[in-house]
Amino acid sequence: MRKMLLAAALGSLTLSLAACGGGGSNCTVEALQKKGKDLQEAMTAALTKDPTKAASNAQAWQQKAQDLLAKAQAAGAKPTDEVCKAYDELIDVVKK
Repeated sequence: MRKMLLAAALGSLTLSLAACGGGGSNCTVEALQKKGKDLQEAMTAALTKDPTKAASNAQAWQQKAQDLLAKAQAAGAKPTDEVCKAYDELIDVVKK
């Protein structure tokens, strides 16, 4: 359940970054929206497939999520390549 809340929070972050418009990077509003959706789908799949494994990986998920949130806060109102990369890293961790 905690992981689903994390996914919802990250989805909200994606939408708030998307609402601010793009910056001078390759990380576009559309890319962030897709990555947010991909993250939620990966978390749902991991929880459905093996809830015990997902629970044991929660700490790794949280660590990557905190990194993502820190990069998003540092980016301010503009999506950056670092934010997109942090999403990709979190998605990879969830899929493992």
